[in-house]
Amino acid sequence: MGRLVTEDDIGLKVLREAPAEAEAAQIIDIVAIHGLGAHPDDSWCKNAGTRESPRWVNWLDDENLLPAVAPNARIMRYGYESQWFGKEAMQQSVSTVAERLLLNLKRKRKDVPFRPLLFIAHCFGGLVVLKMLLEAEQYQSEWPGVFRSTTGLVFFGTPFRGAGGMNQMEMLEAARREYDNDQVQPAALEVLQPGNAYLQDVVDGFLKKMRSQMSKTQVACFYELKASDVGRIVGGQSRTVSVNECYTISRLTACTEICGHRKLWLS
Repeated sequence: MGRLVTEDDIGLKVLREAPAEAEAAQIIDIVAIHGLGAHPDDSWCKNAGTRESPRWVNWLDDENLLPAVAPNARIMRYGYESQWFGKEAMQQSVSTVAERLLLNLKRKRKDVPFRPLLFIAHCFGGLVVLKMLLEAEQYQSEWPGVFRSTTGLVFFGTPFRGAGGMNQMEMLEAARREYDNDQVQPAALEVLQPGNAYLQDVVDGFLKKMRSQMSKTQVACFYELKASDVGRIVGGQSRTVSVNECYTISRLTACTEICGHRKLWLS
């Protein structure tokens, strides 16, 4: 299990302000949204050192990484309570997280509501972005600028058509072997099930809005090539979980029609 999300981690956090010398017309806002069971900061980090001497690098704000290719960006990350199993499990939904993201964006961008926006999203976070943009388009007077200012979307392993491979019920069973029933909140996980009606409505609704746009938002999707050991994710190395199956977010479910020809892979 990863690091738990605390109250201090929740919300929209600015990791890097745009340079003071940048012209207003050159500045963009980049917002990163993590996935289920993940930490809003750790999701974007990699240990560039060793286990004995770790050196964690966050590619969102390391000067040699994202800021190097987007020097005029204000870079932010959005955090929400994402733990669906364990003592800190929360009953969470795509709609709730999307609405709170909109509220945070409205406050943070009150002086620049029409500044260009680019979203980077991982897994469940990608569904949050789709739902958030649907709400922003439908109620533009309430959320001014969010939909029309979104110029780019980057998705990492977002299961637009559901997470294939290991069945979500098997993941729930793995968690329930490790935790009490009141420490497992399945609602957020169920939306990732292939064929889930809510998932289909969100994705299909977003596709319709995208097709109707005169100026197309640039979209890139990354999908996984290696399987993930879900039993280990749920139970951790020190726990015994009798789940041998692994699953991966495949090209089919991670791309669909949303990404057009911009399909890339994660090794």
